[in-house]
This record gives sequence, structure tokens and C-alpha cells, in this order.
Amino acid sequence: MKKNVKAYAKINLTLNITGINDGFHDIESLVTTVDIYDTITVSARRDDKITLEMRMAGKRFAEDIPVERNNAYKAAKLFAETFKTGGADVKIVKRIPLAGGLGGSSADAAGVLNAMKALYDVSEDVKPLADMLGSDTGYMTSGGFAVISGRGERVEKIESEMKLHFVLIYANSGVNTAECYKKFDEIGAEGVLSDNLAAAEAVKNDDLKTLGKCVGNALYLPAAELNKEVESNLGEIKSLSPTACGMTGSGSTVFGIFETEELCRWAVDKLRKKDLDCEYVCSVDPSKKSGMKKFLKAFRGQKYRLRV
Repeated sequence: MKKNVKAYAKINLTLNITGINDGFHDIESLVTTVDIYDTITVSARRDDKITLEMRMAGKRFAEDIPVERNNAYKAAKLFAETFKTGGADVKIVKRIPLAGGLGGSSADAAGVLNAMKALYDVSEDVKPLADMLGSDTGYMTSGGFAVISGRGERVEKIESEMKLHFVLIYANSGVNTAECYKKFDEIGAEGVLSDNLAAAEAVKNDDLKTLGKCVGNALYLPAAELNKEVESNLGEIKSLSPTACGMTGSGSTVFGIFETEELCRWAVDKLRKKDLDCEYVCSVDPSKKSGMKKFLKAFRGQKYRLRV
């Protein structure tokens, strides 16, 4: 038996830092998933062993960490131990750039949990497990528009038919998240830049003009100090007059929001002539996809019980 899932990237449309709690920075951020994704295949094993095989579909930064520290591996192990299932062979084809602020590691962990939930016919919500693996992993189990807060574990889903069109520019190297938060503290950057209530209402009302005014990221200045490409790439996006532009997560990926797909493709053509690594993506809600309905249908059984 095996299960295939898509693990979608996310973009932070806003990112405020609201304080520090137990040594961790609290955030409040309006996020959306977008249609760039890693492909995850999870196959059941008769024993309790977890294996992980990962390859990059493109040239963007290869991951060089021990398997045991990989979030996808941790997710599979945590799931198997929690629900007393068999092990799993996990294969991931990565398209989401690493250390780019797009949530690739969290997406993979969430994707593995969702895949194993379907594979082993488990009915319980996997979000509590996801929250143990990373700040926005719980959100990644469902995706779509949402406001996340705390360390990212509090998720307020926003129901919206809005479709956003983005141009992403990828830097040649990433930004380490821990170093970015450390730099934020060192330089005393402003933590609250965006009106998240107004931004959330704009998404609900399909109001691109208002949403554009709310876009902002408190980690931009520290990320730009750590990676000079962040500022230069954002300048390239600004020169094409998008509705709004910004940086996602702790960088190094920057984005521009344009009114239409056609304008995005025009912008991508302009940027590629300057040898910039860029592409067009749009917002997507995985929970609304037809394939997800069948996926969720598989959760109605109660073959395994959560053990706490």
C-alpha cells in the first residue's frame, strides 16, 4: 500500500512579531498556500522502520542534514509511535526551495502526516502532532488562507474565493531562520507593520487594493542584512509596478502580487531576461481540491486510536 500527496508551499502576506514568550518569538501572520509543491510518496512497511529518500527536482539548494533531524522523518516516526502503526518508506521530490521562507520543511512534515493518516486509515486529527514538529506545520496540514499566531500553532481559517497571482524571485542562497530572528533582536526592528484584521477582511471580500496596503514583514530588514539579494530582488519586483510586494517568512524569497496571470507572466519574462530565478504561482486551497474530498473521506473510519 502507498499514498501520494502534494505538500504545498506557503507565502506570508503579513508577518508581525508581537512579543517573546518562553524564549520564542510570537508572531501574527496572514498566510496562504500556493501552487508550488513537493511530491510525497509514503509506502507502508510490515515492520516499524522509517526510511527517507529525498531528491531535488531543480538546482535550488540541496539539503545537507542527517536523516534523523529531517522534519519529514520526524513526522513519520512520531505518527507511527503515536498510533502504533507499522513503519513507512517516505520518498520526497522537492520543488520548494530550501531556506527560502516558503515553509518547505513544514509542508513536508504535514504532508507525511496526512499521507500516513490516509494510508493507515486513522480518523484522529493530526494537527496536534504537527504542532509538535514546527511553528507552522499545523497550518500546513490544511493550508488555504488563514491567520496564524503564537508560534504559529493557532490557526484561524479564512473562507475566501480570492485568487492571488504572484511572481516569486528566488535568491541563490537562503536565510537561516534562527539567525534572522537573532538579527531582528539585535537591530531592534519594528515588530508590528501590518493591520492583520484589515488584511483578513480584504481576503474575505476579495479586495486586492486593500490587501496590497497591508502587505508587510517585520523580518525583512534583518533578512536583508543577512542576504543582500533580498533587497536587490525586491527592488527588481518593485520596478515592475506590482499591486504589492514583499518577502515571505524569514526570506530569502521575495514576491510581487499582480492583478492577473498575464501580468505575472509578463513580469517573469522581464525578470528572466536579467537572469533572475523566478516563476509565476497562484494561491490555492488544498482542502477545496476534488482530490482532497476523496482524501478526507478516507478519514471516517476509526481503525487506530490516539494514545496519550
